[in-house]
Amino acid sequence: MSQKARKKKTKLRKVSFKDKSWYQIIAPKSFDFKPIGEIIGMENNLIGRTIETLLYDFTNSYNDISLKLKFKVDSVNLESGQAQSIFLGHTYTNDYVRSLIGRGSSKIQTIMNLTTKDNYVFRLTTVCTTIQRARSSQQIVVRKIIREILKEFAKSLDHEKFITGMIYSEFSNQIKRIAKTIYPLSSSKIIKSKLVSVPEGGEDKIYIAKDEEFEVVEVEVKRSRKSDIKRTERINVKKFTRSKNTRQTKEQASKKKKETKEPASEKKEETKEPAPEKKEESTE
Repeated sequence: MSQKARKKKTKLRKVSFKDKSWYQIIAPKSFDFKPIGEIIGMENNLIGRTIETLLYDFTNSYNDISLKLKFKVDSVNLESGQAQSIFLGHTYTNDYVRSLIGRGSSKIQTIMNLTTKDNYVFRLTTVCTTIQRARSSQQIVVRKIIREILKEFAKSLDHEKFITGMIYSEFSNQIKRIAKTIYPLSSSKIIKSKLVSVPEGGEDKIYIAKDEEFEVVEVEVKRSRKSDIKRTERINVKKFTRSKNTRQTKEQASKKKKETKEPASEKKEETKEPAPEKKEESTE
């Protein structure tokens, strides 16, 4: 037999459950150091692991139950048994995204990378849905509005305030306020975000509450033609109920009814006129 066959294979020692320990994961400072949950493992295996929670756990509001937050373990403290984390991104549940889009509506989606004031890079996916089907020219203008508004916010805000505006739908409200002048929108949401890169020595420094005020962003919209906006949409978006085609068909139908009524009345007059002549002949 060869020497290789005679050599015994070295057995790897299996990691038992006793060697592992539980660690409490704590959210970053932008989320007020709130404990998220617990995770089991060893010190070497914990760094880089991710955990998901709901925004409902932070706000206790039922409206936030469909938004999921994702955190990543950044450092571990063995003495306290805690693991510090960083914000990695957020997503809405699939059933909630499907509920936004109805029959006969248009879905306007954009995906773009944005760099904040302190050089954090986020990738955002925004979705706007219309009440009825929009034209391609109107969809192009709405996409331009989304890009310009998000760029203005990213240039002027640090990543802590940018995260709060993104999660608590402050940016989506600003987008809907301006984009509804182009075409009435049923909803506007940032359905997904992802942290692409972090600068060297980047840390959360400030905790920003949900009620923080944001500056109102104004965007100049350049339109190719006036027909992109209907008169009813410019005056009052809430009263948008009928389209031009339905109005034209109703006007044509009313005209046809009038035309049919006029010859019928003329025939009745013609039939009534010869009747008195016959009575005069009978009296003679």
